[in-house]
Amino acid sequence: MNPLEIYQTALNQVSEAVLTGDFDRYAAMIDLPYLVHTETARLLVSSREELRPTFDALHETLRAQGITHYERVARAADYADRGRIEGWHHTHLIANGERLNYPHVSRHTLVLRDASWRFSEAHYAIQVDRWPVTREVLEEQFGVAARAEDDA
Repeated sequence: MNPLEIYQTALNQVSEAVLTGDFDRYAAMIDLPYLVHTETARLLVSSREELRPTFDALHETLRAQGITHYERVARAADYADRGRIEGWHHTHLIANGERLNYPHVSRHTLVLRDASWRFSEAHYAIQVDRWPVTREVLEEQFGVAARAEDDA
C-alpha cells in the first residue's frame, strides 16, 4: 500500500474504535510514548492508562451529540523515513446526515512497530494545555453545545 492508503486505513481503524467505544482496539493503534501537539502545549502521554480518560471523553462527546459518522479523510501522506509516515486529514462530525460543525484539520505521524502502523504523534488545532482532555473542553473545541443524552 502507498502511504496515503496506510494513513487512511489507520485513521479509519481509530475512528471506528472511538465511535464504538472500543478502547482496546484504539490503544493497540497508539505507539507510546505518544506526543500530542496543541496550539498551546506539547503533551506526552506515556501509558495506556493515561490514554483512557481522553478516549472516554471523546467517545462520550460523540455519543452525546448523536454522531453517527466520525469521518477523518486523509488529504496527504508520505514517508518521512522508512518506518515513518506523516500526513494530514480533515475531520468531519456528522449526525444522521447533518454536519455538526465545519471540518477541521489535524496532522499525525505513524510509525511501523512490530509489523503494525501506529500513531506516535498528533497535531491538533485546539487550545489545550493539559492532559487528559475533558469532555467540556472537547465540546468547546468542536463548537458544540452540551446537550442532555435523552434530547432528540
